[in-house]
Amino acid sequence: MLDISDLHVEVDGTEKLHDINLHIGQGETHILMGPNGSGKSTLLKAIMGFGGYTITSGSIVFKGTDITGMPVHERAHLGIGMMFQHPPALSG
Repeated sequence: MLDISDLHVEVDGTEKLHDINLHIGQGETHILMGPNGSGKSTLLKAIMGFGGYTITSGSIVFKGTDITGMPVHERAHLGIGMMFQHPPALSG
């Protein structure tokens, strides 16, 4: 379902993730845990394709489709999304 191979990610010209490999199969649930600054959010934002997170090498394949160079909206159409631990409160 999700395969990440040899992923390297830069933020503002500094490598933040290197040699990340991950396989999540259909129906599996995985949890990212670690101390602040260990790269959890950076990995999720790179998977989503957020601006400012540059994939310098490696690949992200979702349901058999290489999404490494896709824009955020195309990834969302494939069913990839993320939720925030503390979503903003909306008035009204």
